[in-house]
Amino acid sequence: MSNQPVINFINFNQNGSCISMGTSQGFKIFNCEPFGRFYQDDEGGCGIVEMLFSTSLLAVVGMGENPAMSPRRLRMLNTKRHSVICEVTFPTTILSVKMNKSRLAVLLQEQIYIYDISNMRLLHTIETSMNAQGIMSMSPNSENNYLVYPSPPKVINSEIKDHATTNNITIKKTEAVDDLTRKDNSSSNPSDTAQQSQQQQQAGGEPAPPGNANKIIKNGDVIVFNLQTLQPTMVIESHKGEIAALQLSADGTLLATASEKGTIIRVFNVENGSKVYQFRRGTYPTKISSLSFSKDNQFLAVCSSSKTVHIFKLGKNTLDNKSNELNSDDEVNDDLVQRYGDEDDEDEEMDEEAASLNSNHSSKEPVVDATRSTMGRMIRKSSQRLSRKAAKTLGAYFPIKVSSLLEPSRHFASLKITAPTNQPIKSIAAIDDPIELSIKEYPDLFENQTSTNGDHQNSDIIKMIPIRVVSSEGFMYKYISDPERGGDCILLEQYSLHSD
Repeated sequence: MSNQPVINFINFNQNGSCISMGTSQGFKIFNCEPFGRFYQDDEGGCGIVEMLFSTSLLAVVGMGENPAMSPRRLRMLNTKRHSVICEVTFPTTILSVKMNKSRLAVLLQEQIYIYDISNMRLLHTIETSMNAQGIMSMSPNSENNYLVYPSPPKVINSEIKDHATTNNITIKKTEAVDDLTRKDNSSSNPSDTAQQSQQQQQAGGEPAPPGNANKIIKNGDVIVFNLQTLQPTMVIESHKGEIAALQLSADGTLLATASEKGTIIRVFNVENGSKVYQFRRGTYPTKISSLSFSKDNQFLAVCSSSKTVHIFKLGKNTLDNKSNELNSDDEVNDDLVQRYGDEDDEDEEMDEEAASLNSNHSSKEPVVDATRSTMGRMIRKSSQRLSRKAAKTLGAYFPIKVSSLLEPSRHFASLKITAPTNQPIKSIAAIDDPIELSIKEYPDLFENQTSTNGDHQNSDIIKMIPIRVVSSEGFMYKYISDPERGGDCILLEQYSLHSD
């Protein structure tokens, strides 16, 4: 293990068919189905390796002292010709690179450079606040061509500071967009940029003076930027705390966000900024490492540092009117849920009954993985039944907002990564199109199970959703989940990204 290179970067391509991995020695490209490495470069340490779908075009950023592998230099490579198409050197370290078939975006700590990917012509430069985590997402779809990134912090007046949230503070969208537009049209000179950054911190990036109790810092907003018109379209008020992860759907119509607390996941309509889904990942805070939509926008995978991946079901599980009226302050919600009973546990797992309630298919029992049937789960199952009964009783006496809060929308399925280390890991999931599997080929996994799909006459054939997960410790896992029953995902295959 000690001779293995350090993994600096790992990610799926835009459609989840390939994996790119940057290490201290170079980079590797893998095919997911069938699994196998088809390209490798050992010329030096790599910090970012992004693919353009399944093409031969790669965006590579180094991670070494060698000028050719500088973290400030972007190289566009053609893997078929083994050639460098172009190189661009930036004033500071490159933190993230995103691209689709028409645009390429390069994120620095306080700037985003946007290029025409067909000729690498610089189209626009966005001046932003400090974004040390490199949080940014681009729509893979060139028709709904959007870029999203965290908004600079703002100081907002609030009559009740303690209860101020991102959803009960009104900010005029036109003023916010006008302010962003003025900032985007400013000079890109480094000295001007530094002066602008300093002025912005003085104006809205620093906490309010202690003497003014009606000032609060608001830093959970997301800017939606149109990559065709090169103008910001709106500011979405997503969370109270800082943004930890965000992701656009494959068609560019939905945006998923998570705050640094990681307890609430929200999904917004990109066209009008409305909140269309809200999910509770758990009560205990954790670091969300990635968010991933399925291609048909029916499922959302949320990966956390606790090695757990939650799958939320969209579509029929949309928020009702009561849930949309909820006070969206993460901290207030957590206090109430912990006081009156929640379905969560310290591993953020869900038992059989909870999965059945959330799946909207109560006639079908959720899948249960025998390897995860621990004593703790059995104890939690009985306590959760009592919590739900208490929630129903209390709901008759509390207002609509509180009663709907006591029955939060929970995850549809989940999996626990069997990582060889006890340390927190970073993982990324990709949900593939449904596949048909023969029970006879996996007798140990599907013992005593028959097909629940009426479309198939053969009871030996079942329909499953593949969920691939790559982790920072160098493995690719292939799980499957029942699209109707939910519950525990079943581990089908596991591969090492280090092996030859």
